[in-house]
Formats: sequence, structure tokens, C-alpha cells
Amino acid sequence: MNTLLLRADNLSKLSVKKHNVAFAHFDWPDSIPHDTWWQSPDLLTPALTDKLQNYNQQELMELSRWECINSFSLNYTGELELIQEVSRILDKVKLDEAREYLFHLIDEENQHMWYFRKFCLDYAGKVYPNKKFQLEKASLTPAQDHFLVFARILIFEEVGHYFNVQNARDDRVHPFIREINQEHYRDESRHIAYGRQVLEHLAADALAEEGSDRLLAAQLDKSIAINIGALYNPAAYRDAGLQKGMQIRDALLSDPARIDFHETKLLGNFKRLMERIGIPLS
Repeated sequence: MNTLLLRADNLSKLSVKKHNVAFAHFDWPDSIPHDTWWQSPDLLTPALTDKLQNYNQQELMELSRWECINSFSLNYTGELELIQEVSRILDKVKLDEAREYLFHLIDEENQHMWYFRKFCLDYAGKVYPNKKFQLEKASLTPAQDHFLVFARILIFEEVGHYFNVQNARDDRVHPFIREINQEHYRDESRHIAYGRQVLEHLAADALAEEGSDRLLAAQLDKSIAINIGALYNPAAYRDAGLQKGMQIRDALLSDPARIDFHETKLLGNFKRLMERIGIPLS
């Protein structure tokens, strides 16, 4: 049994063993107080910068509410896109018996979509729309297309996973929100393990043609920029009562401390994987 098949088989068994039916799992509170942390203060977009001093604790708590809604909205819209893309290539990608795990992944992502959407609507009355612009259609071989599907999914999951883990561990965050983050990262840790193995498996075919490394790198650099940019939502700043949301976004995205956070905490694992595979990211 090859490494990918062995990993997929083990993950499938774990998904069956640890399976929760999300529709009946959570005890949903009637409301969540506004004067509490909905997201860890360490994860707020002004964190690590001198701009954090511009806001008092009440303002930061309100920002944490709307940045939580932004994060959960991104999970909902991102996982909807994930299911669509995996379904599109489900019977085409060269995974042999290891494709079996994709059915567990789709099942779990469907349940995640439900509870993230429900949370946003129940406690904020809205889901932020997906503002991520569509990547232009590059001329790709099927192997490159399939590799990019899983690489883009992994970028999205690595970023979200960091937020889930930190929120679940921070006892300042409201207990119900911590529980949702904890349940999500338990499933996503399996998805990430599978995704990393799949990319190593698909890399040789995706890189077979001359110049493929540069083509794939260019596509992934754009995907990274989109995923990072989506964390800084001007609508969330406005809903939190902060003025000049676009200026806040631009200033934070270009702040050296935030750039270092993106590179080391959010993207470090992914970039190291791509380097090992042979795809040079910027």
C-alpha cells in the first residue's frame, strides 16, 4: 500500500470513528453578548501593530465580533467553493483508491458550511459575501488543474486552521465560539494532512512540462494574496463602527508586522511544502 493510500485509509477510519452530526451536535445559545471576545484579541487584524493603540477595549471587542463573522463567512463561502471544485474533478484526478477519503471530506465540509452560515445569520443577521475576485483562466494541463485545486484548498485550510486553533485555546473567547473553532479544527486537521499528501502525490505530473513550476507559482501567489486580503474586510470595520475601512485595510496589509505574521504563522507550512515539491513562491 503506497503512502498516500495508507494515509487516506487511516484518515477515512478516523472520520468514521470521530464523526459528529453537526446538525444535532451543538447546543446553540439564544444570544452571544457583545461585551465579550468573539475572536481572540491576538488574531484581530490590528494586533501586532502600533495601530492597536488607536482603539479601546470596547472598540476591540466590537471589532472581534465582526471579524469573527468575517472569518466564519469566509469559512462558509470558501467551503462551498471547495466542495464545488472537488466535485468537479472527483472522478478525473489520479488518486486511485485514495479518492475514497474525498467523500468524507465533502460530507464534513457540508456540515461545516451549515454551522458557519447558521452562526452568522443567528448572531449577526448576515453572511459577508465572497469578494474574492476570480482568477483568470490560465492554460493548464489536467494535471496542473488538479494540483491547483488541492493547493488552493490547502492555502484556505492552513489559514483557517491557525485561527481555529488559536481561538479554541484562548479562554478569553466566548465558550460557544471556542467550541465551534475546536470542532472545526478537529476535522480540518485531517483534511490538511490529506491535502499535503495529495499534493506530493500529484506534483510530478503537474510539473512535467517545462515552465510548470513558474506557472503554478504565479497562480498560487495570486491565491495567497486573495486569501490574505479577505481577512481585512472593510465592511467588518464599518460594522464595528470604525471609520475609513479601506484606509485601515490598506495600512494593515502593508504593515511589516502583519506581513511577517502572514509569512510565518499563516503560510509558513504551505510555503515550506511548495519549496520541497519544487514550486518557488514569492
